[in-house]
Amino acid sequence: MTTLRQQLERLRETDDLVPVAERVHWDATAASVAAEATRHNCPATLFEDTPGEVRLASGVFGGPDQFTSLDRHPWQRTAQALGFDPDCSYETVVERLASRTTAPTEGSPDGEPDATPLENVDLYGLGLPTSDDGSPLVSLGVLAATRDGVTTWVPIRGVALRNATLRLVVPQVAADWLGPQADASVVLGVGAVPLVAALQGWTQDRITPDVPGLTAGIGDVSMATVDSRTVPSSADVRIDGGMTVDRTAPEPSGPKAAWERSCETAVIDMSVDRIATREEPVVAFTPLGEPLTDDLHLVSLVEAAQLFRRVNSYWGVSPVEWIRLPVESRLGLCIVSSEILYAGFEWQLANTLFSFSKLFDKVLVLDENADPTNLARSIDDMWVKAHPGNDWIFSEPNAPSATAPRYRQDGETGSRLYINATWDPHWDEEYIAPQVTFETSFSENVKEALEERWEELGLDELVESNDR
Repeated sequence: MTTLRQQLERLRETDDLVPVAERVHWDATAASVAAEATRHNCPATLFEDTPGEVRLASGVFGGPDQFTSLDRHPWQRTAQALGFDPDCSYETVVERLASRTTAPTEGSPDGEPDATPLENVDLYGLGLPTSDDGSPLVSLGVLAATRDGVTTWVPIRGVALRNATLRLVVPQVAADWLGPQADASVVLGVGAVPLVAALQGWTQDRITPDVPGLTAGIGDVSMATVDSRTVPSSADVRIDGGMTVDRTAPEPSGPKAAWERSCETAVIDMSVDRIATREEPVVAFTPLGEPLTDDLHLVSLVEAAQLFRRVNSYWGVSPVEWIRLPVESRLGLCIVSSEILYAGFEWQLANTLFSFSKLFDKVLVLDENADPTNLARSIDDMWVKAHPGNDWIFSEPNAPSATAPRYRQDGETGSRLYINATWDPHWDEEYIAPQVTFETSFSENVKEALEERWEELGLDELVESNDR
């Protein structure tokens, strides 16, 4: 498993990390800088000098939007943090996550965690970034708790109410599974694998309490045991205590995390008994509610993988090449590349996707040879290949309101839209415009002359040096 510290080191090696040596305060300033960085497609940011116990990092699992960056893809940092090869394709990442493989955790789960207890319990002393009302914000972490000998990890968002009290939002099904009270640990400063596995375990169509097993199915994982709970041993911060489900308490203040829009939620209060940290701890956080944040990237991949798995097992065949929920659309748009099995299949495909997810209200259907790394080309196909009068299909205004789009927050019904940007399967091949490439655009003698000239000028070396 790639730990948070390993991820930061890899980002540093690839010049995708900006260390901030100046002193940055955790009270509003750190979150403001992180928000500005996400808006302008900046590298990940490491705040090396903050007045609290922890150092802060933002943008660790995020990435640039595809309209402004051609050499870095939005999912690249997340894929790297999941342990994939830096050059792996988007399809490889989605297919791997779609398998939802569980595996035994490697190593001894009875090992000691790397974090050691502090003398005092003071959530404010950690120096976590603050929410709008000044409360320390908890994000990009998991809640570890055990029921009947099975430990699960649950996605969380929350704030510190007092020095020793946390209020957290968790998926409703997880709260029901854990019961009204339990001993628990909030784990911060973890890599992407536990975060993704927790989302897969509790925000998807198939509930899987064995989240450590899902984590091991993605990559190698190092575990430790704390008071009979299994936790990631490399976590930089661990907060132990007792949790209580409070069905009357208001949700923590501030913007919602992206995963909250995909499931029903519940509120728990946690009374903190112990705080443990590693030496010079680092905690990743995200400025919730801003564009291109880490939580959007994680949910984008997890939701795309779920949809890919479900639609490719729905008809008994696997027509879909890839599915994306672009972070640029804040998950309000689903793009699918698929073979069109028969006339009208695109309509069935779009309606199936709508029935499988509550996030988006727009589906764009592309041909099976579409490139997932070229978002601009996908949008271009939406305008060039899809006729607004014939291929932009709106539903009646009685569809359930999607949860991701920001323009609709009243919960009332609305319309859904699917856009068919594929070639009509009724057409003969000679009526379909061929894809224009270097190989198909020039005669053999012209291509040979161009290749010889390219080699004489040494352009391969120039391209490689620019890539470095």
